[in-house]
Amino acid sequence: MGIQDRKEREKEARRQAILDAAREVFFQNGFQAATMDQIAKAAELSKGTLYLYFPGKHDLFVTIFLEGLEILYNMLDETSRNGKDWEAQLRDMGMAYYRFYLEHPFYFRILFLWRHGDMASSITQELYLECLEKGRACLRVLSGVIDRGKEAGDIEHPDSMEPAVVLWGFLNGILLLYEEKEHEQLIPGTLDRILGVSFELIIDGLKRRTPCPV
Repeated sequence: MGIQDRKEREKEARRQAILDAAREVFFQNGFQAATMDQIAKAAELSKGTLYLYFPGKHDLFVTIFLEGLEILYNMLDETSRNGKDWEAQLRDMGMAYYRFYLEHPFYFRILFLWRHGDMASSITQELYLECLEKGRACLRVLSGVIDRGKEAGDIEHPDSMEPAVVLWGFLNGILLLYEEKEHEQLIPGTLDRILGVSFELIIDGLKRRTPCPV
């Protein structure tokens, strides 16, 4: 192995160590309370070294945000390739989203429940565009399932992305209800049951032949 290869490996290992430390600090303290000093201490590096790899705390946080999007995309994409019909795929995709919520609760919260505020203006343009593209990729997986329903002659909605956005919004809404424990007293059933009922309603709605309002 050459000197340049070794340097590149060491650089990547240090960058990963910073991300691992930042993830731990953000998970424990949240974005607002976390500091670069805390991250540097957890990574056992100087704060100056952190700035050689990331312009600031916002970029570090959004890089971890992208990790969550990548995990979600892979879970949805895998489900979209299971060879089932579009209705079964849509149900399975909903359950994949639910698994993401259960297995990666911090990523779920920073992706969909955390208030992003002015984050977009505080990070590099390259990182911002990468976030947008990965978010669109997740929605395209959902819209691809809608397209299969259209190809099967079961769905007539002209724009597959619109029902994909509705599906995304309804999933987040249901999960958000259960984030507040007090809401459980108002909801007649388990989260699994409510999600199952919701998907049947969504699928029935997609198959209706009434014209969509303009």
